[in-house]
Amino acid sequence: MTAFDTSATKTTGNWIDWGPEPISNPHIPHSTLLAMNRPTEYRPNAIALTIAGSDPSGGAGLQADLKTFQQFGVYGASVVTMITAQNSLGVRRVENLSTELVLDQLDAVLDDIQPIVAKTGALGTAETIDAVHQRAQQFNFPLVVDPVMVSKHGDSLLTEDAVTDDAVAAYRRLLPKAFLVTPNRFELERLTGIALNTNQDVAKAIHDLHQMGARFVLAKMGEVNGQSEHILGSGKENIAIQSKRFETQNTHGAGCILSAAITALIALGETDLKRIVQRAIRQVSIGIHNTQPIGKGRSPVETRVLADEPTELTELTS
Repeated sequence: MTAFDTSATKTTGNWIDWGPEPISNPHIPHSTLLAMNRPTEYRPNAIALTIAGSDPSGGAGLQADLKTFQQFGVYGASVVTMITAQNSLGVRRVENLSTELVLDQLDAVLDDIQPIVAKTGALGTAETIDAVHQRAQQFNFPLVVDPVMVSKHGDSLLTEDAVTDDAVAAYRRLLPKAFLVTPNRFELERLTGIALNTNQDVAKAIHDLHQMGARFVLAKMGEVNGQSEHILGSGKENIAIQSKRFETQNTHGAGCILSAAITALIALGETDLKRIVQRAIRQVSIGIHNTQPIGKGRSPVETRVLADEPTELTELTS
């Protein structure tokens, strides 16, 4: 992928910097204020598309995706797959849009705008997953697949029948179009049918996703030996990336932000996937560290920070 000509780049003020004076708030950490007041490089040709569900509380789904794109200076387009009634306490209701309407939105975007990269989030039904798969045959840009099945609160974001074999089979059919797939532990087990009890089980599951057609795999393994662990598989080797784990429940939207940050960096012309993933993990880590108390439940991960601060990451090759 060719990097963009940075000579055409212009700098604009960060969206939250409304006035001539820097923002000052005694309740917000200094590092967060620095990020809020930092100018964002805007690259007009860096366009990313998210195909995902809507979270009215703004913490996850396409809202979190678009905020993350914006923070990286990437223009975001979106296709809505489902409307949810949710907040920091949980998901109250999910209404899937018709497959026809999802495709109409997708066609409207692609007929007019040329994204550099796209990502999927919660797709809702096996029919919608299959429809996105069919349209993806025409994509001339990479697709990041986040196979969302449940919310951070444990609520299903797939129809009841889709939680079973229908959606799993549809996601498997989508994998050959995935430049990168980013399952968490539960999703990795569902996609492969392998109970992840040992490191060998995880390696076998990642191998199976490659065999199903995914080019790269980023498995979000959660807590491993007191650290947060992600495993990046290339088909030739697996690299375990460990980062600091924060003792907090305020992680609403973390998975969405991770895949959105990866998508944004690809849109910006980054080509080293290992570095992209490490930067995205830092983005989530710093966001969790700077999370503000919003709502009465699991607060959303802070998106108004950029991961240019040093964060400890341990890389282990297996």
